[in-house]
Amino acid sequence: MNPRTEKILVILVFTVCLALRLAFITQKNLWFDEVFSWHLSLDSFYEIIVRTSNDIHPPLFYFTLKIWNFVFGDSVAAMRLLSSLFTSSSVFFLYSISKRYLEPSKAMLVILLYSVSPLNLYYGQEVRMAAMNLFLNIGSVYFLLKLMDKPHDYHRIFMEKYAVPFILFSVAAIYTHYFSFFILAAELLYIIYTYRRISKQYIAYLYLLLSIGVVYLIWVPELISHFSRGQSWRSPQTLSLVMHEYVNYIRDLNLGLYYYYSNLEIVKYITYFAAIVLVISLAGVLFRKNAGKDSPKLILLVLFVPLILAGLISFKQRIEFYRYLSILVPYISFFVVYGLTKWNNKYFTTAIIAVMVAINIYGINIHYSFGFKNDDYRSLITKINTEFKPLDRIYVEPHFNGWVINYYRKQENLQLPNPVYVRYGWNEVLDSISTQNPNRFWVVLDYSAVDTSQYHNYIDNLKKTYRMNERTTYYLAPTKVELYNFSK
Repeated sequence: MNPRTEKILVILVFTVCLALRLAFITQKNLWFDEVFSWHLSLDSFYEIIVRTSNDIHPPLFYFTLKIWNFVFGDSVAAMRLLSSLFTSSSVFFLYSISKRYLEPSKAMLVILLYSVSPLNLYYGQEVRMAAMNLFLNIGSVYFLLKLMDKPHDYHRIFMEKYAVPFILFSVAAIYTHYFSFFILAAELLYIIYTYRRISKQYIAYLYLLLSIGVVYLIWVPELISHFSRGQSWRSPQTLSLVMHEYVNYIRDLNLGLYYYYSNLEIVKYITYFAAIVLVISLAGVLFRKNAGKDSPKLILLVLFVPLILAGLISFKQRIEFYRYLSILVPYISFFVVYGLTKWNNKYFTTAIIAVMVAINIYGINIHYSFGFKNDDYRSLITKINTEFKPLDRIYVEPHFNGWVINYYRKQENLQLPNPVYVRYGWNEVLDSISTQNPNRFWVVLDYSAVDTSQYHNYIDNLKKTYRMNERTTYYLAPTKVELYNFSK
């Protein structure tokens, strides 16, 4: 393949990748996590640091989103475009990495398989840090490989062309999401293995890693606080549940997150096929010799270290693999193609990859077929806006789901009040009703909250003081939402 054709094909795949992520980008509602990102981006940079220190994620994505929204606006399309660009731009890093170990034509198959990944498509259309984290981590891997192409004097390691980009991408990644430490751990293992007998080189890279740690020192107290606090709603998992999560991850990789609404019999057979392909690829990696190219040890470490660590962590707190391990999609795409090519049968390899691409396209079709995510309040908001009267109030439990209403209120310029409160809890809602003393008000109870056992009591107590005019139930993923209208 000549260089000009190669560039054209890579750009073509990038274009396809981006087009798939831009298609129907506003079709689905902003769900709570996306609205949370938007809500946090409204704060100052200092307030974002304070808020994230009390949350569970580092602040860099929210900084980036704040700047992005300032320049391009905070519409659904504008905010999701940021993630689309991150996932699509990763094609260039992935192709360069793949070409180290595969012929250009096979490397092209890697980025094609990546581009049609329905799981990657999902996170390429979400206002969260997964896409940015994927981009930063694959950039870190790319620059480390470039840096390790030749030996370096440890006295001048920071003067090398790829040293600073490696540091910047690595630091940015761990300031974006804590799972980036898994990638950093894999890189450390690779450095130790590669330079186990060359102490000067080992010292040079140790300096690089220490510099990353120094830049991160300011966030270490928050890191420790987040890890020690954890997330109370995440329960420990048994071995069978962890293994089930791995199986689900195989489905999610190939079909995305909407296959539950499709033909589950087809899904079952696709899962079997995808698992068999992974086994064949693994066998190729383990038992077939390399033919001329270097062994992709770093890529394999970057894939398997997070997979193993995520499983181990799950025994303490459940992890959604489809979300937190979505950063592994590029390496899995490489692993499948690389493992299949090790069998040295181009017809077999091409046929299997063609089927995998077809399965992924089927998953994309499922993804496009459904126009909702969790917390799709759009119909509820439409009803309130249609029947809204001046001086009406809106109260939401849990209060943070009111941010969803507030987002659409601002975007569509609706004449609704902001239903957001300062603190958690139903008592805050009651205090607000008592203080504001509205003649008429709306109550939204979201059953996706952690504790909903007292919801019926909340309404019964309100009915003792106010007249309930109407009750509407919306069966929205993941559970349901009840909308009440009360008046004096």
